[in-house]
Amino acid sequence: MPAPASRQEFAALVNDARRRQHLSIRAVARIAEVPATTAQGWLNGKHFPTPALRGNYLKLLDHLDLADAVPRDLWDLTWGGVEPALKSGRSPYLGLRPFRVADQALFFGREALSAQIASAVVELAERDGHGMLAVVGPSGSGKSSLLAAGVLGREVSEGALVGWHATAIPVIRLLATPRPELPGEPPHQLVVVDQVEEALALPAAPRQQFLDALAALAGRAVVVLGVRSEAFGTAGSEPALAAAMAAPILLPPPGLDDLRDVILRPAESMGIAVDDDLLRVLLAELAPGPDDRVAPGALPLLSNALLLIWAVSNGRRLTLADHHTAGGIARAVERLAEQVYLSLEPAQKAAAERMFLRLVRVSGDSLVRETLPLSEVDASTRPAMDAFVAARMLTTVEGEVRISHQALLSHWRRLQEWLAEHRDDLSVLEKLRNAAEVWVSSDRDPAALVPVRRLGLFAPWLDRSSSKRLLTDAEREFVAASDEYFTRAGRADEAEHRALARWKAATAVLGVLVIALAVVVLRLLAGG
Repeated sequence: MPAPASRQEFAALVNDARRRQHLSIRAVARIAEVPATTAQGWLNGKHFPTPALRGNYLKLLDHLDLADAVPRDLWDLTWGGVEPALKSGRSPYLGLRPFRVADQALFFGREALSAQIASAVVELAERDGHGMLAVVGPSGSGKSSLLAAGVLGREVSEGALVGWHATAIPVIRLLATPRPELPGEPPHQLVVVDQVEEALALPAAPRQQFLDALAALAGRAVVVLGVRSEAFGTAGSEPALAAAMAAPILLPPPGLDDLRDVILRPAESMGIAVDDDLLRVLLAELAPGPDDRVAPGALPLLSNALLLIWAVSNGRRLTLADHHTAGGIARAVERLAEQVYLSLEPAQKAAAERMFLRLVRVSGDSLVRETLPLSEVDASTRPAMDAFVAARMLTTVEGEVRISHQALLSHWRRLQEWLAEHRDDLSVLEKLRNAAEVWVSSDRDPAALVPVRRLGLFAPWLDRSSSKRLLTDAEREFVAASDEYFTRAGRADEAEHRALARWKAATAVLGVLVIALAVVVLRLLAGG
């Protein structure tokens, strides 16, 4: 049978086939297990099945003997086409979002490393009862996923750490609660503190507060640190971290066997087949050289590509054609991010830009991810945030939202253009954030305020309404407190100056009167 030239022609072909079999629309709906209105839309070409219903659609095509006639462009790569599948939560792949403890059933390819870290934890506990270990790897090495799903998940539930009481404490929580409650009793207490590099990028006061809290924590439990390779030197120079950084566990890039497991085993666990051609092409893209060396940062890009491949597939089998539709590993981040952005209304696009600018901060010459409390995401920004969360490009956890992975900063050109355009804004904002953090960490002591309105760096920037939208509630509170304090202080100074002026004037008048009185007295004496 010749392939239909268009999607509309294929809809007409399906409708003709059901008429030849004398099937009513209700009968078609029963076969596909969908509402009659949905089936009618398929038959008249008004809409085509979302990824979540492609299996239902293929069941109908099998019944009509049309499964081999499906045109290749039937499944479009648009956000409207992939959003239902991504929101369904049934994907075997997580995209850019790191694995969590609850995702351990889908975590494969790093089992040996999980076991190595668990063995080091047990050894440290048996030797000292508590202490600190460092796990170091470059961005994209899967460090966060390994610590969450591999160590806190699989090793604690069925590996070397069975019986241990384990928890993860984010940097921001340790700053807020320097002595957190820990489950269980020593020596079988494990705490994972990931993304330590974020704490090392803080101003001096909160950074030292974090290091002191971390040292105290390591005196009570075994603490495993997650540190990016780029921060190795900085971490090693801190006395509190020196011992752990002197003998770190280094994460190597995954080998080809590891990558096969990453690709195949999550799909197999959900009954989804992966074509051999697709596996071969994916491995060739990840390790293009003759030595089969996998490029650094490959894991998040692969996971994102696999998520998109699954979203455009028929839900039962992942094929090379699906991979071409997704755009390949290197382009999948860009394509998915653009589809999400282009699906937004104009006002939502502007809100998305402001949101992403608030989710990045300047640290020296680098751009690092920042967290934003969900309470500070206003109603106009929520639709944009929800769309990027559905695409796994933003992650919400513990009442905060953040960019899922550093890979988005380096692979989405529109975001790079926003950051380049507003680099000066981000630089000013970083200095203001640092000042606000010092004020907050000092229990909002007025002595920690700075006269932001009187400084040439801040005053023009704060006068722009677009700049104020980038501030968090704490930063706006800092600016307001600064304005109030220094306005009040200025008024007090002015009152003091006025009083001094009056005193000087009164003193001058009194001086004149004294001199005049002296002259009168002298004249009287001379006359007498």
